[in-house]
Amino acid sequence: MSTPDPGLQPERTLLAWRRTSLGLVTNGILLLASGHGSSEVRTGFGIVVLVLSLGCWAAVSAVYRHSRGASVHALGHDRVLRIAAGLVLLVGLFDLYAVVTH
Repeated sequence: MSTPDPGLQPERTLLAWRRTSLGLVTNGILLLASGHGSSEVRTGFGIVVLVLSLGCWAAVSAVYRHSRGASVHALGHDRVLRIAAGLVLLVGLFDLYAVVTH
């Protein structure tokens, strides 16, 4: 019995994760810019978001490369989804803080 062909699903999933990571990187840059010279807290949040989002980008790419030949694609794993959802929530809270304190 041969392994099922996943088609383009892994590549589409990888691109979706990269778009999410890029949005998080953009949020980090905007937080850095909004706090530059005026708020050390926003600057710190920006740095944290930027580092975490770049880490998310690298982790997603590593998971994709590692599981490329596997029949079950690890990018949809529950732990990966929970971490990404938590990161998006954290960035949203940082953004809310930046808007409220501006």
